Amino acid sequence: MKILIGVTTICAVFFIVVLSLVPCQAQEIEGSTIVGTVVGPQVCLGRWVPPRDVGLSGYCEGKIVSLSQLTATSAVQSAEKLDQMLGFLASIDQKLALSNDQFDRLIETTVKTQNSIDLQVGQVSALLRETINKRFEALPDEILANEAFKEEITRLKEDILEEVEKHYSKPPTPAKK
Repeated sequence: MKILIGVTTICAVFFIVVLSLVPCQAQEIEGSTIVGTVVGPQVCLGRWVPPRDVGLSGYCEGKIVSLSQLTATSAVQSAEKLDQMLGFLASIDQKLALSNDQFDRLIETTVKTQNSIDLQVGQVSALLRETINKRFEALPDEILANEAFKEEITRLKEDILEEVEKHYSKPPTPAKK
């Protein structure tokens, strides 16, 4: 039994010493070097320098971390970036909401202005017609006694009213740029 324990101990020590002398195997994946070591795969965060001789192992010029550490660090960095993106998107959303409010107010003001213009055009048209009719009705009876002259005056009045209707029945069209 003592011999078995002794042989087992010697084999275990020999196995550990041999494993520590086995060169690390490095594998390049997407710009990162993953190194297979005795304790499991680890990632070189610096530059991996391959071995110069067959029996030697390469080394990392920088920090070596386990895959679980790298995963945890990457997860934290990703969460921070996502928080930044959410803040940025919230800022954009807030600015868009402000722009939409301003746009709604602009539309409302435009409609009110158009209604006001339409009302003013109608009032001007009615005022002009009323003024023209009053002026023609105020002509002295001596002038209207001549039937031919009265017909000319009536046609002139109708022509003027038609022109008023053409120019003041519709709101003015905006000038094109």
